[in-house]
Amino acid sequence: MELWKQLLSDDVGLLSLITIVVASLVVGVCVTLFIRNVKNESRKH
Repeated sequence: MELWKQLLSDDVGLLSLITIVVASLVVGVCVTLFIRNVKNESRKH
């Protein structure tokens, strides 16, 4: 719990948290698009 307080206590920590969240979202979207494309390609063949 102390680590969360330290992370959210200053601007650098907040920016780090935002960066982690945005990067995770980008990876999730890329993986989702990749899986959809693979499924669509397998239906065509």
